[in-house]
Amino acid sequence: MITGKMIFFAVSIFFYSLTVSGQDGPPPPAAMPADSNIILVDKIIDVTRHKEYFMNYCKEKTESHAQKNNWTAEKTKTILGSINFEYYRSTIYNSYAFYTARQLTGLLDALTLLYRGKPDHLVMILTNSMMQFNLDVFVENIIEGKYVRSH
Repeated sequence: MITGKMIFFAVSIFFYSLTVSGQDGPPPPAAMPADSNIILVDKIIDVTRHKEYFMNYCKEKTESHAQKNNWTAEKTKTILGSINFEYYRSTIYNSYAFYTARQLTGLLDALTLLYRGKPDHLVMILTNSMMQFNLDVFVENIIEGKYVRSH
């Protein structure tokens, strides 16, 4: 038997569900440094040789996966050819988005002094957990062929 309370409850739930909504539109864009700070971040990337680190990390992980899974030489070459640092650069920019120009300049000066004349194997990469997580996800996507362009 349907009571007045049950009808009221059902109607209330119906109208409540009409007013509840999720996020409107896509998520907000990732934080990016000011244009003037992007120049400083690019210099930090150069001084720390972050691009070389990125390329070597992706290559080593991909080649290891290829060997374990008996990929053909052609598939391995195609997947390795899809590694592109520019797809990852925004992660680094996002990591430095909340630093001031003065902080970035100080960091750049310190890194430049620290790394001057050092061989590649002595250069340390500045990273954080978000950057490492994104790098690992990036490698997974590379291995899955998500960055391979069809010609």
